[in-house]
Amino acid sequence: MARHVLSLFVKISLFIAVMLIVAKVVPYDGLVDSITALFDYQNTQRFTHFILGEPDVEPWESLQVYFNLLINTLISVPVMSAVITFFNRVTLKVKPASLLKEWIFSTLRRLAKIFAFTFIFWVLFRCLTYHSFFENENNFSDFSLAAFIGLNLLLTIACYCFITKKITFKRSL
Repeated sequence: MARHVLSLFVKISLFIAVMLIVAKVVPYDGLVDSITALFDYQNTQRFTHFILGEPDVEPWESLQVYFNLLINTLISVPVMSAVITFFNRVTLKVKPASLLKEWIFSTLRRLAKIFAFTFIFWVLFRCLTYHSFFENENNFSDFSLAAFIGLNLLLTIACYCFITKKITFKRSL
């Protein structure tokens, strides 16, 4: 169990490091600007309202942050998969002929996991009635905001683990 937790921690730390390196090294700001240029103000308002569930004060900045994060993730996941595939090649002596196949499947699997986890987080964020726990919806203290996000993250982890266990159980029968 401890080895699994350590492995997960190392993978998450590696992913964060890869995302930071990609953000610094890869110039994709022009791509983000060209994508956000496709939206007018009303569509930007609708898009950010759909994600947040409420009107956004600065929809252009939020839209740029969303697309920045999406493009960074779409670049970082294949890079991380390549690093892990190379590591597996060196340590586990994986055959060179199967490296491309392993890299492609690990990239697709990681993308599916990230987007499934993000989708579950977003659904819980949008659907659960957290406002009943907070007395004043306009002003959140730092502690209550951290508690809100922490609770949502724990619920997301629990739901994700439950779903993956059910999928694994169904597939093994």
